[in-house]
Amino acid sequence: MTSDHTATSWIGRSPSRLNGIKYTNGQVRYSADLIPPGSLYVALVRSPIRRGVIKSIAVDAALAVEGVVAVIDGRQIEAVTDPTPPAFPFPPPYTGRPISGRCLTVEAVQYVGQAVAAVVAESQHAAEAAADRVVVDYEELDGVSNGREALLQSAAIVHDGWSSNIVGEDRIFAGDAQAAFSRADVIVEGEIEFKPSTAAPMEPICFLASWDLQHQHLTVTGTFQNPHTSRWQISSALRLEETDVRVIAPAMGGGFGFKMAGHPEEVMIAALSKMLRRPIAYVENRRDTFAGHCREQTHRFKIASTYDGCITAFEDEYIADVGVVGPCNGWTMPLVTGTVFPTVYDIANVAVRGTVVATNKAPWRPIRGYGKEIANLVMERAIDMLASRLGVDPIELRLRNVHHTEALPRPLPSGLNVDSGDYPAAITQLKSLFGYDEWSSRRDATRGSDLRVGIGIGIELTPEGGARPGAFPSGFETASIRMSPTGIVELAIGVTSPGSGNETALAQIVADVLGLTPGSVRIKQGDTDAVPVGTGNASSRAILYGGPAAHLAAMDLRGKLALCASNLLGANADEILFENGFAIAPSGERVSLADLTFGAHTKPFTVAKGVQLPLEATRSFQPSNVRVSPDANGRIATYSSFPYSAHAVAIELDTGTGHVRVLDIATVHDCGVMINPALVTEQLKGAIVMGIGAGLWEELKTDEAGRITTDRFKSYLLPRATDLPPIKVGHMSTPSPFHPLGLKGAGESGLGGALAAVTNAVADALHSDASTKTIVPATPPRLLDLIPLARSV
Repeated sequence: MTSDHTATSWIGRSPSRLNGIKYTNGQVRYSADLIPPGSLYVALVRSPIRRGVIKSIAVDAALAVEGVVAVIDGRQIEAVTDPTPPAFPFPPPYTGRPISGRCLTVEAVQYVGQAVAAVVAESQHAAEAAADRVVVDYEELDGVSNGREALLQSAAIVHDGWSSNIVGEDRIFAGDAQAAFSRADVIVEGEIEFKPSTAAPMEPICFLASWDLQHQHLTVTGTFQNPHTSRWQISSALRLEETDVRVIAPAMGGGFGFKMAGHPEEVMIAALSKMLRRPIAYVENRRDTFAGHCREQTHRFKIASTYDGCITAFEDEYIADVGVVGPCNGWTMPLVTGTVFPTVYDIANVAVRGTVVATNKAPWRPIRGYGKEIANLVMERAIDMLASRLGVDPIELRLRNVHHTEALPRPLPSGLNVDSGDYPAAITQLKSLFGYDEWSSRRDATRGSDLRVGIGIGIELTPEGGARPGAFPSGFETASIRMSPTGIVELAIGVTSPGSGNETALAQIVADVLGLTPGSVRIKQGDTDAVPVGTGNASSRAILYGGPAAHLAAMDLRGKLALCASNLLGANADEILFENGFAIAPSGERVSLADLTFGAHTKPFTVAKGVQLPLEATRSFQPSNVRVSPDANGRIATYSSFPYSAHAVAIELDTGTGHVRVLDIATVHDCGVMINPALVTEQLKGAIVMGIGAGLWEELKTDEAGRITTDRFKSYLLPRATDLPPIKVGHMSTPSPFHPLGLKGAGESGLGGALAAVTNAVADALHSDASTKTIVPATPPRLLDLIPLARSV
């Protein structure tokens, strides 16, 4: 993708990451490192009950703790704030319903962990010690504890003003599934129950607010994935003009969706600073981070085929328990789940019915995968169960039923417009990379033994670049580029970096256009006073949306530079070549870009003749295959790109202990054109690790009262480096025809495929169709319950 007027390309290369040395040397300063001396600290008093009325709050003992400045309850903060507006609107027919938008609850609690009061003190220790001394008297009420209970007519209504606990519904149909099932030769039914989990970023939530009384201006620094969205929510809640609030997102220690806008603490910390007229910091502890759950879904599915393995119908019905609906958009993830079916498969008859319900649990926090990983898991589990019933090799069944290249682009039943791909080639390449035949032989040799090998396949389709209508902001990204008089190139862009290195890829795109090195391009992100309005970091859009915006802006700047160079070098502007920091005429005459830009600013009537100064440009990008006007079936298309990947996992199951050891992992991935293959590969590996963890170990557990019992890493089990073998990665590239650079997005790819593959590998090791229900994660206690069934085979 070399630019027409640059000699070499930075696209498809893997230069060293910008500021990489600072990260590895521990020189990067994160949000908690930026708390200035003299700041106050906040500790929250949280509800220990699922649902109830607040009768009284006694704060005298807390105020007596040395260093305590104030104890603020919901009634006090209500006087200076409005409810936080939701980041995403409700879909029809539920539009306009109230949410739980208060940063500190007033009068009643809706879930365990809801903030009731804020203790503000001179130190974190004093704030936490005082919070333990606040006494809240509750009148406990019956709450809704799970999704099926939420749908009962006798269930309590979680949200005041709602007529039911239904948050939203997916109803997606293609063909006539009922008729297809009635004619089917083979029908397989199954159920998947996905237990709640969380993103568990390395860096917990942290916010620092400072109210400038003189200028009536608020600055909030912290762990923001979506600074402009947070600025809108904070300013709306505090009754301020949007431009009176500045939101800054410094270096981030992992986001994974968890740090998307809508945390109640964002507004709370801003309001407290305004009330007390002091800088105030909130540093979340790990225990509270674990309250941010997600993924709790139960799917009942069935799949039909002919005797020779041609899939004719697929049906899925699911319930998602999203807890209380707050300002964050986590509750929308299961609505995305339904839109992905039937993923990469050519199935004419599809029926999907999803119901999202509210319960008296903490609001869902977004997570990498955003519901798409669940759809891929369900689809791949169904394929494997059908292959077992037919006696067909799982890879062979997939090859018979995936779409072929000539069938793309194509619409999914949901209306999403799939762009490009070569699914058969990816599966074939995976089979070789993984050594499928060799692993099959090893698996067969362990049948009936105490240590059983299982192999699993998972094919993943991951829609990216979400552009939901009504979300703030949505569907575009903007970049502004400038060249200073001394030749410094700076790109200001609305996308943020959660630590993934996207700033390096953005610099490569600019460098490719201007004939520079990436290291000479400065990237400015995460400051609402310094960058254009943008969505931030979500749905793999940093390069997918930000990349072409940066490219277009750089092209406009290059046009100005070419005209300046033509004035100096006596050549046509369209003949100027940019290479190694020089503008070069066909004659070989050249001028450095530093001298050229200095001349443009100091001799504008000669060097910059005909040029609109300054040397700056701003451009936006909107994808062409997003459709927000409903089609004849009422469908819209909110995702613009469709990367995919094929995964294989080999595991060893100890039938005596239920322990699973991962032996081998391989993947073949296609995200179109890769700007920086090294960054893509490491992103992919990270997502695979998250998928394996979700499939085998990660689970948030609660007691009967709804209190989280897995509130530390000793009990919430993440994958360790020693738990996994080296991951073998193969890449393909089928550029998207709908994207100017051929990109597809790569930030979430791998999670759903790895999750499906490891789940199928465990089922393969059990080698039993006695149970049609799959519970994820496959923990040792659950496997020990199934192993007696497997031993009978």
